[in-house]
Amino acid sequence: MQAREIPAAERQLKEAMARLSCPLGLLFTPEILRIYSDRYTSYVSSESVELLGEFESRSLLRFLYPPKPESQLNEQQFQEAVQQWLESLPEAYSSDAVSDTRLSGILAAFIVPAVASGHVSAAAPRYF
Repeated sequence: MQAREIPAAERQLKEAMARLSCPLGLLFTPEILRIYSDRYTSYVSSESVELLGEFESRSLLRFLYPPKPESQLNEQQFQEAVQQWLESLPEAYSSDAVSDTRLSGILAAFIVPAVASGHVSAAAPRYF
């Protein structure tokens, strides 16, 4: 996803979150991770969906990237990497492993419990 595509993707994510009454949303690109929360202050539109924060995503998936910077994961490989990262969070998450304290707090308070309880689904089909 190119930087110029993020506003449209954000709008689609917010609309889907509002339509599905989804409390938490992630917009994950190879460069950034944006985390959204629906405050449920508006039941009519996506206005109640707020950006909790934007974070650099390479450090989260650093072990999944090829060693040479010029080689990139294709879209399917990236989706699989993000899904694997999410699925591994309940067992592998450590606040010490995340240098950004704000991101660490959001992961611990929102994302790890959602994954651990099984209340997570991908917006795209899972590839095997």
